[in-house]
Amino acid sequence: MNATDVTRATECPAQSQPSSDFPSELVGRARELVPLLRANADEADRGGRLPGAVVSALRDSGLLSLQVPRALGGPGADFRTAFEVYTELGRGCGSSGWLAMVLSGGAYMTALLGARARQELWGTDPRTVVASRLPAAGTAQAVDGGLVVSGRWSPISGVHHCEWVMVAVTTGTDADLALAVVPLTSGRVENTWDVTGLRATGSDTVVLEEVFVPDHRVLSLSRMVNGGCAQDHPDEPLCAAAVVPALTVTLVAPLLGMALAALEHTRERVGASPRRAGSADVQYAVADAAALIDSARLLLFRALDDIEAAIAARTQPEELMRARIHMDAAMAARMLRKAVRHLLTALGSAAFSMSCPVARIWRDTEVALSHTNIVPGPNREAYGRALLGLADQEASGH
Repeated sequence: MNATDVTRATECPAQSQPSSDFPSELVGRARELVPLLRANADEADRGGRLPGAVVSALRDSGLLSLQVPRALGGPGADFRTAFEVYTELGRGCGSSGWLAMVLSGGAYMTALLGARARQELWGTDPRTVVASRLPAAGTAQAVDGGLVVSGRWSPISGVHHCEWVMVAVTTGTDADLALAVVPLTSGRVENTWDVTGLRATGSDTVVLEEVFVPDHRVLSLSRMVNGGCAQDHPDEPLCAAAVVPALTVTLVAPLLGMALAALEHTRERVGASPRRAGSADVQYAVADAAALIDSARLLLFRALDDIEAAIAARTQPEELMRARIHMDAAMAARMLRKAVRHLLTALGSAAFSMSCPVARIWRDTEVALSHTNIVPGPNREAYGRALLGLADQEASGH
């Protein structure tokens, strides 16, 4: 196998290609944007915000609202297509891929609401963007016709590019959390995002103070998580998806794109230096990185297969399957982090130059790996308990 064959095997496996023209078009749009994203990635990282040209290109391509249903004029992308799109965008710029993933996921969850809310959000513009933050950081008081919501939610990725935001609140009278969807103009944004990676996501804080949210824009978290919204949209199979596992798998897609970009840059840089390329240690590092990327992708594809099978059957995955999907995502993320670290080794001191794309990718990857859904410990524990038949018992071990 020559160098060209290796590139094809690593970057374009046959099973990753979308199966129909419409998904292919969406992935093609993302691929066409990669040069623009790469050209602006350093500026975005330094400025802590995506440049206007990048935001406009992503929005105009429908990639910030990728999972708005087709019935509402949106792309209505399935999870595999969304995964491929986020991977391509991640190849261009980690923050861009991350924002598309988070914002399109926000659109997917919000579209589980009823017809009245859907019309409010997308009736006049199917490219309306929704940010989201599910950990409860606010409270709500039940009043006639809805909730009065207050709180602070941070970080919320893409808050500077959205018109609406979905936030989780406790009601005080119900153990279930409520997801309230409010126009961003109802609150204010505080600049609090000052981190080492994914800097251009602008993941600042949203503050709401006694904002009324009508019942038709409130969603039960447990009902959403357990597939209860499927009956509200019988003609839309994606509404039957296991929401948290599906969004967790697509969460890792930008990381896959970033790792592929790091491998591409490293091969070009090291290949231009015969002396460095001739080092066995460098060869080992590049080979290990490529193998880890391929292994991560296989795990993620298995998880996508599981998710798609459940959607086709309009069922929710059993506990063991859900735990394995989360474990696959967490393991894949760890593999991608390790792959990027191997590529730093291959590049040597040059990798830590602020002008080196791999340095930015490394920082972006490290920050992304702090996301709650792919932190290894809880996912390992949940999978182990499910394998041992302890999933329904108390975590105390009794």
